[in-house]
Amino acid sequence: MLVCISGHAPGGICPFGIYEGIPVCLDKSIKKHDTVYPAAGDDHSCVRLTLEELEDVIGNFRWVDVCEETVS
Repeated sequence: MLVCISGHAPGGICPFGIYEGIPVCLDKSIKKHDTVYPAAGDDHSCVRLTLEELEDVIGNFRWVDVCEETVS
């Protein structure tokens, strides 16, 4: 099984339980949902969390806008 830098297999990369030092970014668009279902380590599992629970379990993360254009 291929494992990426996060420690999880592609298709199941969850935002928590990953190797220390990996930056975690959450897209601002998920804030419109009360409940989210992030992957839980493989491509056949997920976990149901509120946004507050997701923030708590991740700990070190930042909100980003993946649609925002950047100027180089």
